[in-house]
Amino acid sequence: MSCNIRGLSFQRGVMPKNETFGFAWFWEGLDQYLEKTGLKQTQQRKVIVQAFLEINSHVDADELHRRVVAEGHEIGLATIYRTLNLLTEAGLIEQKSFQDGRSVFEVAHPGSHHDHLICTECGRVIEFEDEEIESLQETIAKKYGIELKSHRLDLYGRCLDRSSCDSRKISGR
Repeated sequence: MSCNIRGLSFQRGVMPKNETFGFAWFWEGLDQYLEKTGLKQTQQRKVIVQAFLEINSHVDADELHRRVVAEGHEIGLATIYRTLNLLTEAGLIEQKSFQDGRSVFEVAHPGSHHDHLICTECGRVIEFEDEEIESLQETIAKKYGIELKSHRLDLYGRCLDRSSCDSRKISGR
């Protein structure tokens, strides 16, 4: 069974392994999108995407920029933003805005879904999946005569372990 994201076709649940990153499907989707839109794959784009995939977490443009600069690449912040926007338009990544107002990005795995727990003190983001919650959302939607197309669940709270929370606040992670 395959799924279609913004006109690009992926095998649902099949994410072929790339030797380096495990994201061959991502690179394939990017190549398809660039070809479809008449854009070229650039070295800067490759560096940005590679760094993004290596971080493998919610990342903002500034953090991604620091990463590529630390690796010795002369890539401007505007190029980072343009690339993140392109990847979002391609349906390969998702942009999220949590409570602090900054936008972060994460890989949009085909056929996959998760929700978030966010600490309002230190900014920690925990991804989780829960079939019971998913089922309850479907039940509620049906009760009110709605067919769900998508949803987003972000739960906000505070870390129970205050010392770990405080150390993440200080370190910025």
